Amino acid sequence: MKFDLKNNTALWVTEASRLLGLAPVFTMMCAVIMVILAVFSVNDLLRAAEVEKKGQELPEFSLKKVPVGKAVYSDYARVLGRLSPDVQVLAERDGIRIEIANAAQYAEFMYVLNSVQGVSKDVVWHAEEICLAGCAGKASVALVKGMTEKVEVKLRGQDNE
Repeated sequence: MKFDLKNNTALWVTEASRLLGLAPVFTMMCAVIMVILAVFSVNDLLRAAEVEKKGQELPEFSLKKVPVGKAVYSDYARVLGRLSPDVQVLAERDGIRIEIANAAQYAEFMYVLNSVQGVSKDVVWHAEEICLAGCAGKASVALVKGMTEKVEVKLRGQDNE
């Protein structure tokens, strides 16, 4: 087949005008496709913004402290009492009392006092009171209390953990 543009111009004009009748249909189809693509793009943008916002949240840490009971104090008092016969270790309702009557056993007193945290596994100890010289009839006295600590972490984007 041979294209002859000089002799068949009327045929070309007729064919082009016939195709121009389909132009509104093609335009409408393109407009619908563009609206669908725009809706999906906006939806993706909103989801990406939400994911980024959740990613920027920092994890929350909370520390829960619970005092230990008298049974724990008596167990640790028994263990600490075996470290030195010169140091008196007593379990009380509120803690462990460590005391010496003679100032010559000061080194033993400090050894037992320093060993409190070392012998415990899950208990964190703090000294409620410490008297190192001339303490109401005793040479040195210390009262230590124990707490169990648990760290809870709330991770990013998770509500129940």
